[in-house]
Amino acid sequence: MKPFHFAGLVLSMACAGNAACGQDIWLVNPQEAIEFEGEAGFMAQPILRARAVMPLIDILQPESVPDGKLKAPFAIAVAFRPQNDAPIDPSSFKVLYGGLKFDITSRLTQYAHITTEGFKLENANIPKGKHRLTLQIQDTKQRLAERELRIEVE
Repeated sequence: MKPFHFAGLVLSMACAGNAACGQDIWLVNPQEAIEFEGEAGFMAQPILRARAVMPLIDILQPESVPDGKLKAPFAIAVAFRPQNDAPIDPSSFKVLYGGLKFDITSRLTQYAHITTEGFKLENANIPKGKHRLTLQIQDTKQRLAERELRIEVE
């Protein structure tokens, strides 16, 4: 298995047919984590949005822990729930990193298959620290759902 870095997370990925095998593949490298304010983004207050009809994003894993800190490795699993009048458009999926919302979508989608139901990443390893990922998805009526995943690793 090839380790794969995702905003500091390391994911185990099969190397078959991948020209990048033997290299570290970063979705967000340590310098970008500083430049795009990963920890500052983690500390910022969540944006409150007015309730409206829109798709929903459920974070299934990692599960909440009492002190809020995780030990690596862990899985990240996300489920999308559409409204009755419009299905999810998986091509609209985005992942934004840190306080400045640096777009890392293309880096993630190289290794995770995004479907109308969601996605799952196994064995995510992340170094000590605080990180914030903003997940976005739209339905076919272009209604945007957004959900933050804040991860602190001890």
